[in-house]
This record gives sequence, structure tokens and C-alpha cells, in this order.
Amino acid sequence: MTASPAADAREQHLAWQRKELPAVEEVRPGVWSLPTPMPGSPLGYVLAYAIETDDGLALVDTGCPADECWDALMAGLAVLGRAPEEVSDVLITHVHFDHHGLTRRLVEASGARVHMHREDAAWLERMLGAESAPMTDWIIDRGAPQDEADRLADGLVTSLPRSEFARMPIGDRLVEDGDRPLPGRPELRAVWTPGHTDGHLCFELEDERLLLSGDHVLPRITPHVTRPPGEAGNPLDAYLGSLRKVRDLDVVEVLPAHEYRFDDLAGRIDEMLDHHERRLEEIERAAAGTTTWDIARTISWSRGWDGTEGIVRQTALSETFTHLRHLESLNRVRRTSKHPDIWDIAV
Repeated sequence: MTASPAADAREQHLAWQRKELPAVEEVRPGVWSLPTPMPGSPLGYVLAYAIETDDGLALVDTGCPADECWDALMAGLAVLGRAPEEVSDVLITHVHFDHHGLTRRLVEASGARVHMHREDAAWLERMLGAESAPMTDWIIDRGAPQDEADRLADGLVTSLPRSEFARMPIGDRLVEDGDRPLPGRPELRAVWTPGHTDGHLCFELEDERLLLSGDHVLPRITPHVTRPPGEAGNPLDAYLGSLRKVRDLDVVEVLPAHEYRFDDLAGRIDEMLDHHERRLEEIERAAAGTTTWDIARTISWSRGWDGTEGIVRQTALSETFTHLRHLESLNRVRRTSKHPDIWDIAV
């Protein structure tokens, strides 16, 4: 099964281009990528990773909470000649359902320890105790017409029912920046990279010079950076700082959770930083006594605004709002109204 890393990377990239589920690959000795499908998503699949340790097998992320995803994960373990009972640890990059959705089922099969950052553990606790957020009100406050708000509300990322959060266990091992959570693999170091979520973690395998980047750094797209309705803060500031934090790590290859693995971490991060600065400048120019909704409608999108629907349009709206909040923190724009938002260039 082992092949050269360069050959494997090409095969994984070709599978992505063909819109196929990639093969299970041994990326380095004792490190495998385990693809599982992501039903209903244009991303297509999630890349979990299995790492051999002295205690058994550690998994980085688990996949979506669906039977077909579980079957794919089990098939991937079988390629390794391993059973779910041999999984001793699960390392969660972040607590979105496509990364953490199968964890409870795996823990029930294996008794594995679950590791995550304290910020994501705290967020899960809040979601379990929270009432459903007023999604339609949030969209209307961004300046959307009532009919658009009604259509988009059901597709909002943060509108998962409480039962979905209840299926995702809170970690029993809380990981901090710089921790080495696997005694059987001490060269694995946790790197806290808040932004996509407050507790997002990357994992650096120092001996192999690999970075398991979760959703923090992807080869082609930028991750969604926002906050659920009602939560304060400036996630884009945190995210940009986290990009700079990992830019100069001594790694030769990045293993992301979506798409395909790649090299030149610094070059990719420079592209992403440049993308966000150009987006900030574009949004700043559009903020002239205008709502978040109208700014989102007028700025550039890869599909064009008219090509966005449902969750894609919701993502575009919330990304615009996140960039505006960041510009506000830099005193580059000011919000003159909140119900709905009205933005103007700061004087």
C-alpha cells in the first residue's frame, strides 16, 4: 500500500478533480488518510487521519453522522487491518458535525479517549443548554427582505437541532496550545488556531514535518469564519492571527480535512491573507450607507450573487458580516444602525 508521498498526493488530487472519494493512503509510515463521504455537500468528503501509537490507533476527526460515513470509516480501518476496538484516542480538530459527528459511535465501539480544545468543549456545552437562535431575525437584521430571510433561515449552519449537538461528546481530555496529547506519539504537537471555531486545533507531526490542518488551511478554498447569531467577538481577527502563527512552521506537507494534501504552507497562507485583505478593501468601498445584505449582493463571488442559493447564500451573507465586524474593529467602517445594519466608511 505504501507509495511515495508525491505519487500519493497526485492520486488524491486527481480523485478530487474527478469528484470521487479518494483511496485510503499511507501518507507516511504509520500515518494514513481515511476519506469518508460528506452527504449533500459540494465538498464531497472529509479526510480523517489514523496515526499509529504505542497505545493503539489515534484518529484525527471522525466524519459526518450518517451510516454511509460510518461504513466508509470502518472500511478504511479494515484496509489498515484494524478494528474499531483498536482506536485508543480521537483528536478533534473542531466540533463541526462533519469532523465530530461519528465520535460518539466510535467511542461506544472502542472506549477511546476524546481530545479537544477547551473552547470548543465550552461551545458544545453552550449549544446543549441554549434555546434555538432566532435565525430569521438575524437575517432580517442584516437587511434581508422578509421573504429571503424566511427562505434562508432553515439552511443556516447554526440551526442544527439540539439533538445533533447531543450526539457529539464533550472531550474528556482538554488540549491546550503546545500540548502533546499522545504519550505513545510524543512528536505530535497541538497547535491552537482559533478562527473557524474558537477552539480549532491543528496537529503537527514534528518527526515527519507534517501539519494536519483540519479546516484551518485548505488547498483551494478559504474556510467559513463567522460566529453564531447572538455571539460577540471578532473571529476574523483571530483567524488571520492563526494563519500567521502557522505560516513558518517547519513542515513539508499539509494534510487538510477536505480536498487534497499539498506542500508550500507559507505560499498558501500568503494567498489566503491576500484574499482576505482584498475582500476587506472591496467591502470597505461598498460600505456607503448600506446594509450588510446589499453589500453582500454587490461584492464579487465565484458563482456571482445570483448563483448563490440556500446555505451558499447564507455563508456569503455571514462572511460579509464577519468582514464588516473586523473592519469596524479597525475603525475602517462604522455601523450607524443595528436593526437593520447600516454601514458607512469611518470618518
